Amino acid sequence: MTFSTLDDFLDRARVRLDPVDEAGCLPVGGDTDMIAPEKLPLVRPAAVLIPVIPRASGATMLLTRRPDTMASHPGQVAFPGGKVDAGDKSVVAAALREASEEVGVDATHVDLIGCSAPYISGSEFRITPVIGVLPANFIAKPDPYEVADVFEAPLGFIFNKTNHNHGEGVWQGRRRSYVEMPWQGFRIWGVTAGIIRVLYDTLYDIEV
Repeated sequence: MTFSTLDDFLDRARVRLDPVDEAGCLPVGGDTDMIAPEKLPLVRPAAVLIPVIPRASGATMLLTRRPDTMASHPGQVAFPGGKVDAGDKSVVAAALREASEEVGVDATHVDLIGCSAPYISGSEFRITPVIGVLPANFIAKPDPYEVADVFEAPLGFIFNKTNHNHGEGVWQGRRRSYVEMPWQGFRIWGVTAGIIRVLYDTLYDIEV
């Protein structure tokens, strides 16, 4: 199945995802094969906000491109987010704080829907994706230090399986498969595409 309407997407999300106050109940996945087994218990908590915007022309998902100068994942497409700090009350609070710092999201204007399955990245983070709906008139205010570009891709594109292109590459001498979703000059791949694909599978490829 694929995305049909925003209401259907939200209904599925509310039923199939973790409530925001119970984040982390869904099975953990991601790039666990890239991490030595003894290091898995040591991965650091992180969170991202998956911002959905109900634009008049159709619902979109907001994404960013990291500056080429960043030490981690330079130049890659990402969701607003980062590591959980000591002052964050929860992974949801961390996602909202990072989204505020990176693109100017006002946490009081976010309709929190739920949390997707935690995703362990090869950079040794346990990332909790938090789905939230922003106001229809949201205007991003990117921090130039953390964000090189901000763009939106239609949910109808993101959650259409035919747009999930599969490829293979070599990492540390090992051949690995990956998913990518090219959109208007932006390459959505890596951890971000992995998170999207897990969310797609949870909402559209698993019938209950």
